[in-house]
Amino acid sequence: MSITVEQKQIVKATVSILKENGKEITSIFYKDLFNAHPELLNFFNQTDQTLGTQSFALANALYFIADNIDRLEVLMPDINTVAHKHRALTIQPEHYSIVGKCLIQAISKFLGDKATTSTLDAWSAAYYAIANILIDIEKKLYDQLGKNENDKGFIPFMIVKKEKIANGPIYSFEIKRNDGGKMLDYHPGQYITLRLKKNGLYHNRHYGLVGLFNGKTYCVGIKQLINCEPKGIFSNEIIENYHVGDTILASLPAGTFSIIDDAKRHLFIAGGIGITVLSTMIEELYKQGKSHTVTLIHCVPGKDHAAYFVRMRMRVPEKQYHLLYQGRHMLKELIKKVVSKETHVYLCGTVSFMNTVEKHLEACNFPLLNVHINVFQPLFSTVKNEAKN
Repeated sequence: MSITVEQKQIVKATVSILKENGKEITSIFYKDLFNAHPELLNFFNQTDQTLGTQSFALANALYFIADNIDRLEVLMPDINTVAHKHRALTIQPEHYSIVGKCLIQAISKFLGDKATTSTLDAWSAAYYAIANILIDIEKKLYDQLGKNENDKGFIPFMIVKKEKIANGPIYSFEIKRNDGGKMLDYHPGQYITLRLKKNGLYHNRHYGLVGLFNGKTYCVGIKQLINCEPKGIFSNEIIENYHVGDTILASLPAGTFSIIDDAKRHLFIAGGIGITVLSTMIEELYKQGKSHTVTLIHCVPGKDHAAYFVRMRMRVPEKQYHLLYQGRHMLKELIKKVVSKETHVYLCGTVSFMNTVEKHLEACNFPLLNVHINVFQPLFSTVKNEAKN
């Protein structure tokens, strides 16, 4: 199904509706989707559903699709990121028709009498224009895993090492395949997706890979989310109830977050547990003999919360490694001091942390095209002042 010029104009005409009411539409969508297909709950983060983060992210995604429907190339970086997450979650082509049907129904329900056939047909065409791009990319990603179909789903892994590495608490988990099958190489910045079952549902989480590939195991760092509501379902379950020798499901590495190879300077800014994936990128630059190009700012409540502190002290020049305890006003001054026109900035942390850092960079007139983010929450949940939250 292709989208016509007239249909693009109709979709763009709904931008204001999505900006004002996007989350209401997506809330209807998720309610209808899970009522009709409860099995799809196994693919979604239930904490994000409870907090409304997923609905907000989808609302922003619809807003950007509508606003850029006549220039989809603008969305390709985000589409690629989503495709990697879908492959990691084992999303299949048949899921798109289910989602598409429920989405168009949600738009129709919200618009009521204003839901003309031409409007719904236009949005259906827009949805499938994006869906078909995703399906094509995801097929290529699945094909890259080889001919063994078992490698394209969730695979049983054994926990071979578990240790507390920092307060938070933060634990390191090292896993290897139960079946002795191939371990897919990964580039620094990628993640694996872990899956466990609790209360009758599968729960999935993406965790950045820590350390360079050794051909035998994967390692991730996980922070236990205790003092928050709702409490982290996944982090609490794995830290409290999974131990060395236990089996957990995981899919092979995915992700588009990566080092900019031709950058002359690299500034890594981590909020707490965000150091995990950034530490691997720093390890790679050290291996390449480029540690002199690296500056690291790690924002933590105290030194005992700084995961991988010893390792980073060995990889980053002393005057270029900054542990920051004293609040975000100190971060602003430090960013001013260390950024330059030659710098590429890599961010990983919570949405609020990311937004704060981006404001500080904007205040320095730093080009946001040189800012690369890896956020804990769903894609598009970091977007401000678009679809209303």
